[in-house]
Amino acid sequence: MFDLELTKSNNLEKHEALVGRLDKNHPKFLEVAGNFKKLTAGYLGEKTVDYFLHSLPSKRHHIFQGLRLPIGKNFFQIDSLLMSTKSGLLIESKNFAGTLLFEKNQLTRTLSASNENEIFQNPLIQANNHNILLKYFFEKNKFPVIPIQHLVCIANTKSKIIISPGYIDAEKRVTRAENLLHKIEENDKFYTKDVFDEKTVGKLSKLLKNKHTPLIPNILQKYGIHKSQITGVQCPRCSIIPMLYKGRYWECLSCQMRARDPFIKAINDYFLLFKPTITNHELVEFLHLPSARAATYLFSFLNFPYTGTNKGRVYHQPILFP
Repeated sequence: MFDLELTKSNNLEKHEALVGRLDKNHPKFLEVAGNFKKLTAGYLGEKTVDYFLHSLPSKRHHIFQGLRLPIGKNFFQIDSLLMSTKSGLLIESKNFAGTLLFEKNQLTRTLSASNENEIFQNPLIQANNHNILLKYFFEKNKFPVIPIQHLVCIANTKSKIIISPGYIDAEKRVTRAENLLHKIEENDKFYTKDVFDEKTVGKLSKLLKNKHTPLIPNILQKYGIHKSQITGVQCPRCSIIPMLYKGRYWECLSCQMRARDPFIKAINDYFLLFKPTITNHELVEFLHLPSARAATYLFSFLNFPYTGTNKGRVYHQPILFP
């Protein structure tokens, strides 16, 4: 069963919102766009793994995806974790394109277009470190030590995998996504003795979900971007910002498109990029509204929960929005 389903990370959603609002001539645009591309590729790789994990028998494993756990003052994140009464399996997914050379201390990627080498941390080392940290986490929370294996899953079907001669660990633990079910089956057949009972696995699942701490970065502070640089309603057709508020509709000054509700996406961007609350005055500034009265009308349409009264009223992001 999926105890923690795969979702877009808050970090990815914030980058998606920011790259859509940032002027392409902004000095930070290329950096933001580059990081957004990497985060998107990683998420697509995780979705590929997710597809195969959903093919597993539903009662065999407890599956956690994007699990981020505290250890001391730090955190570590596991792409996918499978737990049963007998063992655990940690999966690190990568969506690298090109030719991938696995060596003990590094991963070298070569893209055919540029023929240039790019050096990365060996993901096997990362997966092994996460394995060790997960065992520390179990010990700290007084759970019995359970056998835990780890894999690196290459999701990109067009990548070429080369393993350095004699690197036995990589030959055993690096796999393509289409071979993932076979690797999981191998692991399940190897471990036959129960370490936990179902009740203990249930307690462990509850602990992992309670300790799961998603990363929520301050993305504007990270890139040194002022909020005044990313305000306004974005045109759904040509992406120009800002659209002009005309009362019953919004009009794009570039392509002349008219639409009734493009401001809803803008408010969602506000919640992602700034904070989960907004006032009447802040809505006027962010959407470039002509008056506080216009903001009051939009809030009445949205029916957001709020606290306070009159000028002290603060509107709160709904649990599901948009």
